[in-house]
Amino acid sequence: MFSNFDNNQNQQNGNNEPSIKEKVKVWWSQVPLFVRFIIITTLSFYLISWFLGGFTKKLTNIPAQLIYNFQIWRLLTSVFITSSIFNILFGFIAWIPDAIKLENNTSTMKYMCTFFINNSIIQILYIILCLILSLISNSFLLMQSNGLWPLILGEITILCLTNPENQLMFMFLPCLIPAKIYPWALFAFFTVLNMNLHIDILAGILYGYLFHYYLKSKIQLSDEFIIRMENAPLLNKLGNFERFVSLSKINLGIEGNALFNNQSNNFGLRRNINNNFSSPEAPSIPNAPVSTPFQGCGNVLGCIL
Repeated sequence: MFSNFDNNQNQQNGNNEPSIKEKVKVWWSQVPLFVRFIIITTLSFYLISWFLGGFTKKLTNIPAQLIYNFQIWRLLTSVFITSSIFNILFGFIAWIPDAIKLENNTSTMKYMCTFFINNSIIQILYIILCLILSLISNSFLLMQSNGLWPLILGEITILCLTNPENQLMFMFLPCLIPAKIYPWALFAFFTVLNMNLHIDILAGILYGYLFHYYLKSKIQLSDEFIIRMENAPLLNKLGNFERFVSLSKINLGIEGNALFNNQSNNFGLRRNINNNFSSPEAPSIPNAPVSTPFQGCGNVLGCIL
């Protein structure tokens, strides 16, 4: 009865806009499988941490645990663990829009593989940095790395290195700084904001340099490898899910460049970068999706697949 009254009232007022619940439902229906997995897993572990903080701590990357106890799984699981709801929200805001486009343009399997490769390399760099800093204090070996921000800063660094001389507005401050120092300005900002040195974010920035100057010609995933992954035992069950994007659904004519297509509709830090790069005096550069700065097809990690 009340619902009919509301519907009649809306029609009388000429208000046919969908409700927030309907908008969220429509948006969720467009989110591909792996991005859904990241969102659900991150939020689930955040809720679990309220009651089982010791369990979730076993999934973060703590160098001492990985080095001395060989807990290798921490390289893969640390990205799912975030102890702050604000870090989760801002991380999702910066990551989800491009992640959805990337998975839809390259396939679920390719996006999943590149996501974990990026994360693993950044976490390895993080361990190396902590080992070096442990010469000063062993406490660095006990520091935790978690969340999406190391991946996001890695992508921002790659974007800035493409046109290092462009001037960017630093977040909400009315000042311009060269793109080549923008990632370091963000690193300093996060350090001051949290009153803590984020070695994992530093590792993400260093990964951006490593990828830009060396790895972008080395790390590639061939279509043949992705097809074999899609047909592998257990993994082939993913094809039964509604929002799984198979490689056969992708237009192979644009797939090779999909990771650098100029189609970002993001906001926040990445919108700030993209808008400033599109200046009249400098050619605009394509937007590299967050956490997956791979391009082309052919080889992966130097091997023919």
